[in-house]
Amino acid sequence: MSQFRVKYFKQWLLLMIFSLVAIMPVSAQVKLEIVKASSNAYPIALVDQATNSQPFLTVISNDLQRSGRFIPKTGLAVPQQLTSVAQADSGIWRAAGINFIVIMTQKGNMLQVDVGDTFSRTVRASRQFQYVNDEKGERLVAHKVADFIYETILGVPGSFSSKVAYVSRNNNRNFSLVVADADGAYPQVILESPEPILSPTWSPDGRKIAYASFEKKRNQIVVQDLYSGQRHVVISEPGINSAPTWSPDGTKLAFTLSKDGSPEIYRANIDGSDLRRLTNHPGIDTEPAWGRDGMIYFTSDRGGSPQIYKMSENGGPAVRVSNTGNYNANASLSADGKQLAMMQRLPGQGFGIAVMDLTTGEVKRLTNGGKDEAPSFSGNSHMILYSDGRGGLKIISTDGNVEQRFYGIGADVRKPSWSPNVR
Repeated sequence: MSQFRVKYFKQWLLLMIFSLVAIMPVSAQVKLEIVKASSNAYPIALVDQATNSQPFLTVISNDLQRSGRFIPKTGLAVPQQLTSVAQADSGIWRAAGINFIVIMTQKGNMLQVDVGDTFSRTVRASRQFQYVNDEKGERLVAHKVADFIYETILGVPGSFSSKVAYVSRNNNRNFSLVVADADGAYPQVILESPEPILSPTWSPDGRKIAYASFEKKRNQIVVQDLYSGQRHVVISEPGINSAPTWSPDGTKLAFTLSKDGSPEIYRANIDGSDLRRLTNHPGIDTEPAWGRDGMIYFTSDRGGSPQIYKMSENGGPAVRVSNTGNYNANASLSADGKQLAMMQRLPGQGFGIAVMDLTTGEVKRLTNGGKDEAPSFSGNSHMILYSDGRGGLKIISTDGNVEQRFYGIGADVRKPSWSPNVR
């Protein structure tokens, strides 16, 4: 049996190896640590006009700094304390090398945010944010403000107010499906099971998660609504039921079934109806990823070694996509449809995360941890969350310039999935 087949059947038919860890208390504590910072970040001044807006300032500053695109300046590091962008002395700001300023003014449960250019002394964009007056409400609006700043200056929406999901295990040896803020704060266990939970993946509207479950010793694919808590089984056929992925419109799922022999790619409506087989090959076809281009990307060993292929969402001939490295799997597509991330093995380097430009075919290796796997793009396509294969999660920018450690609940977390940006 090939290495891929051994790895695959261990992954889906045996209990995954998790260390025995204790679930930590749910809190707002930020669980990201910058490992490598970018040298190409923009200095940006953050000015708050009331001392009670300081909690917003802290969260916004942390978000922008962790993005790797900005170097936030606050307090005494700001060359002028302004009440409006028009008051900026361009010479002073030019000498400080700071071209952007954000002025925040709090009025009751509303935060006024002006993003300006200190050289031209003009406001680029202005918005008011209302929020619930408690810690969680304040943190949520702070993330939304950071998203607004990011988009105003870079032209791409931020992903600070998005969510992440991952699988952990508690001291009762139960598997837990956890959803947390994008900075790791407020982790919530939405499902706990004595049997494995695998491959969580977000619906396009960010309201549901599909995953593979082994509850009651039966492998099945489940969809869970995060707001109501309601769950339903999509499919539960004999053999392997694994690796669900959502269609771009959120009405269908593609997944892997082995009910007819070898693992193949199937698709169905999210209620399990209209089940269709999409591949038909004696090799292993698994890990589908549904693209906005009407194609489904998947892992197959049909050419001898595991590689990424693509086919029409309706099935048909498959075309090999990956050509660099002797092992490529775990395809993940960026929201903008321009990039594909994958787990890649290169001779002498082990497994790392690589990104392919789907237009040019150019591949860039981002990590070389030896066991890195399960990449998942942020909603703005600028960052990738992945497992280091040793029980930890990390985040790296798609240009490789910024790297962070993401601390989930417990000491051993796996199978990360970053939610889409939802407004």
